[in-house]
Amino acid sequence: MAFEKVDFVGRWRVWFALSGVFLLLGLGAIVIEGMNFGIDFQGGSRFTASGVEGNPSVQEVRDVLPNNLGQEAIVQQLGEGGYDVRTPVLTQEENTEVRQDLEEALGAEVSVTSISPTFGGQIRGQALQAVAAALLIIVVFISLRFEFAFAMAAMVALVHDILITVGFYALVGREVNLVTVVAVLTVLGYSLYDTIIIFDRIRENAPAAGYNRRRFDEMANNSIRQVVMRSIYTSTVTLIPVTALLIFGESTLSDFAFALLVGIAAGTYSSIFVATPALCLYKAWREGSITPTAPRSAPTR
Repeated sequence: MAFEKVDFVGRWRVWFALSGVFLLLGLGAIVIEGMNFGIDFQGGSRFTASGVEGNPSVQEVRDVLPNNLGQEAIVQQLGEGGYDVRTPVLTQEENTEVRQDLEEALGAEVSVTSISPTFGGQIRGQALQAVAAALLIIVVFISLRFEFAFAMAAMVALVHDILITVGFYALVGREVNLVTVVAVLTVLGYSLYDTIIIFDRIRENAPAAGYNRRRFDEMANNSIRQVVMRSIYTSTVTLIPVTALLIFGESTLSDFAFALLVGIAAGTYSSIFVATPALCLYKAWREGSITPTAPRSAPTR
């Protein structure tokens, strides 16, 4: 087998360094460029035009907007005869003016959705609470089903997947909205599934009593080898329709598919190369911290 000689646990520095490169790239993009939050999170107005006459370009739609608003607006084409225009927060009068200008210039029916910055901040807070609650429930479940060491290792892998996904969003400048939150929660579930498969095999193969680091690490390696191809095949099959959705889907579906694509790839990697090494390192650290140090013998005179 291709993975028969791979030391998944012993080469943890290599796997962690590779993850560290991607994490630094993503975090650097977040710090330098910031996140492209949609109106769901920061407030604003969204104008959806349908049944547009002719085939105007995105720039032509942008030029229709009054008061130099086109320089700040985000304009996207939605299939044939449809456009999505997102602007900063506008007053009721400004919303009416923009809607009327779009209807007259494009000969289209335009609907308006407005979200205040305060409400957007509340949604952002609730989204973070949902992710935090999911992580907490996962820790409790794994602690009860396995043991706390497994829960800590799974948490490291899940946080790794979240940061990788969010970091890639910042790198490519994609809009972060409620669909992104749904995608992240989906990624957490998928990543946890892969991790639990490996952890369950480790628990089955673990000796009934006693702990020896060399023996436990080798057993963990063998457990990964027994299921690694299953994880890779499952992820590959899952990524095929996700990639198709990314290529052929509209903007909202494309954002969702992008988060799934990055998250599933990161989740598969973390389940194999992050979660299990983290488990072995944690157990070795815990064993060393609770093993009493042998008393030193008195010096002979």
